[in-house]
Amino acid sequence: MIERNIGIIGDGGTDRAIFKKICECVLSDTNEQELMLNCIELIRHKIVDPVNEYRRFFKDKATKDNATSKSICYLTSEPALKLRRKVTAILLSAFTEFEHETEQISNRDILLLTTDSESVLAKPDDYFEVTDWRVNIPKILLGSIEEFYRVKAREGYNHELLPLVIPVVTFPSTEIFVVAAKDMMKNYGKKPTELKQALYGTTNLQTLREEDLKEKALNFITPNSISKIFKDVPESRAFIQMLSFGR
Repeated sequence: MIERNIGIIGDGGTDRAIFKKICECVLSDTNEQELMLNCIELIRHKIVDPVNEYRRFFKDKATKDNATSKSICYLTSEPALKLRRKVTAILLSAFTEFEHETEQISNRDILLLTTDSESVLAKPDDYFEVTDWRVNIPKILLGSIEEFYRVKAREGYNHELLPLVIPVVTFPSTEIFVVAAKDMMKNYGKKPTELKQALYGTTNLQTLREEDLKEKALNFITPNSISKIFKDVPESRAFIQMLSFGR
């Protein structure tokens, strides 16, 4: 039996549960006995706060200065560098816990680095038209991942003892995956709270029971609906392909 470890860094419990279900659907082989997935929710580690700090800085700056995207350095400014440093630190800390929770990490294991952008797009293809801070968050996360590997290499780790780190930034939130899985794309373009209300009947997910989460969301994420997510949600595609390659 092949064992695969998947560590999940997410903004909240429902986010981690959704990513966990997607991983299970993509990675599980037709012969389930040949593969055992060990999903570890790294609940003490989140990147939502530094991402929000970065987002607020540029939103406020654009409003205050009436600045255009061409006049702002989203990748090389001090807020961007600060975000990269903070995410790297969180990633290093999460890896330590991930390593502690497993017997031994290998390059067949996966560490998901996820967060919500909280940014609404009018239609899916707008994802490819955005030029401001929103599209740069995934790029900054890639820089943090490269820095993570640099630190671990200097500590003596070789590539075979490090997981594949996959960054995923959702627009506007993880609920968009469920929206696609449930054929509810008419709700695309709604705010995160509106998506939560449409899916769960509440915006306070802390009160959502586990049974309700399964009934209203997780049960709709299946091997068949993964293709719907891939088709309708642009930011899911690289993520799903990287998971598929690791099957």
